[in-house]
Amino acid sequence: MGQQTSYSATVPHISGGLRDTVGMLLQASLAPSSRLQYERAWYKLVGFLHSLGLVPVLPVPIYIMMFFIAHLHNAGLAPASIISYVSAISYFHKINGFQDPAKSFIISRLLIGAQHLRTVSDVRLPITLPILTKLVTAVPTVITSRYKQVMLRAMMVLAFKAYLRVGEMVPGSPRTGQNCLQRQDISLNGDLISVSFRHFKHSRKHGSQSLQIPGGVIPASLISPASCVRDFLHARGTVQGPLFAYVDGTPMLRREFDFLLKHLLEFCGLSSQVFKGHSFRIGAATSAALRGESDAQIRAAGRWSSDAFRKYIRVA
Repeated sequence: MGQQTSYSATVPHISGGLRDTVGMLLQASLAPSSRLQYERAWYKLVGFLHSLGLVPVLPVPIYIMMFFIAHLHNAGLAPASIISYVSAISYFHKINGFQDPAKSFIISRLLIGAQHLRTVSDVRLPITLPILTKLVTAVPTVITSRYKQVMLRAMMVLAFKAYLRVGEMVPGSPRTGQNCLQRQDISLNGDLISVSFRHFKHSRKHGSQSLQIPGGVIPASLISPASCVRDFLHARGTVQGPLFAYVDGTPMLRREFDFLLKHLLEFCGLSSQVFKGHSFRIGAATSAALRGESDAQIRAAGRWSSDAFRKYIRVA
């Protein structure tokens, strides 16, 4: 025990398969969404460093982390987003054996200060049934492509009926297409729509979930969710991969969905500043509450793991 022993000479003999296994285990320790969030935070830091003429290296000096937090605050990021970025940078430090910068007293005080100075209210409004009807009706006028018409109709109606998060519908980039709904995750039996959720915000903790959605004509509207989904599936074909994709399997990306929704909203005289992709989920929760559904029913339908859904219920 009193002798110093160096293992450096033996590392090359065991680094092949075991090194690969270590990498595989570390990768499996993070949910895909967390991996993407950490990568996004790192690239944000890299961009900030490049703007200062600096090269990104670990460990990042505390004074650089201080200015990075100030940069994020000045850019208008919410305190929760700033904290998530710092947590991501901390992960890269810890995984490489460096001291966690978030443990620094001054960094913790800066994060607290960001919370005190900026109280961000959620200004997003719910897309309720009357608004959904307007949007669906406007699709043929605003969108010229027949295929995009049937796809966008199905997306909006399913987002409303299934409480979909935007990230459950469409990926942010082609390489993350496996994290959203896939073609095999949806099926129709008459007017009953079955949706299987394998990847969603809390799936790592609670596992996959399934939802049975009545797809008949929605009362007080002419919208038939089952017909919208059926028309899209017929046009899409049976190519496996992301559900909301083109005939060659290329997924619609989030930026395209946001762009198309923005144009629909503006055509209908609605502000894209307060109506967003998440407004379908907010509208679903609000509409369910107005119908008198219980908290337990809304929580289960929206795949919430807590009572966080209550902040989405906008009843005047």
